[in-house]
Amino acid sequence: MKLNEFKIETNLKKRKRVGRGIGSGKGKTAGRGMKGQKSRTGVSINGFEGGQMPLHMRMPKHGFKSRKRINKVVLKTDFVNSLIEKKLVKENDKLSIIDLINYSSSKKNVFIKLLLGNKLDKSISVESHAISGSAKKEFERVGGTVTVVKFLKKKKKTTNLKNKKNQEGNKLSKTSNDKKVDLKASIKSKAVDTKKEEKKSIKKPIKKKNEAKKSSTKKKS
Repeated sequence: MKLNEFKIETNLKKRKRVGRGIGSGKGKTAGRGMKGQKSRTGVSINGFEGGQMPLHMRMPKHGFKSRKRINKVVLKTDFVNSLIEKKLVKENDKLSIIDLINYSSSKKNVFIKLLLGNKLDKSISVESHAISGSAKKEFERVGGTVTVVKFLKKKKKTTNLKNKKNQEGNKLSKTSNDKKVDLKASIKSKAVDTKKEEKKSIKKPIKKKNEAKKSSTKKKS
């Protein structure tokens, strides 16, 4: 048996060998045609539609950011040792999830998981959303306890804030409108008062003249 005598049954079709003479069917230009951009090497203009926006660019974008996505923070036993060394936490203290979030300077709505790192120096009890088996054994070995708390994502109160802002804006607009109305009313009342005063000042001298005329007629008589 020789290597050239091996026969392997495959369904793969052999590719056409181009550029092998005119008689092969795809000789001379090797199926690329005569001249032009596409006949050259290093050109990739797939999906070109003569300047129009190509179909693959017109299609909607794939992928999205899920609202159900959970931000996870992994903390090791080294982190607990560092807190004890810095005297932020004492021995036999209890660390709640809020404490871990504050000490690790992580954001709110975070899923905290504890893993094993270096061995613990002192006993301490901790709350977390998840913990590995080895880390749990380490806490129990020192004399501490681990309580696994269910993770509940808090919703942001964006709607209430928006409503408050809208209410404040409406109040400000109302007060400004009331002030404008008061100014207009005061201006109108002043204008009416001035007109009345002018009329009174005009009528008074006319009365005096009439009285003077009457007195003169009486004397003549």
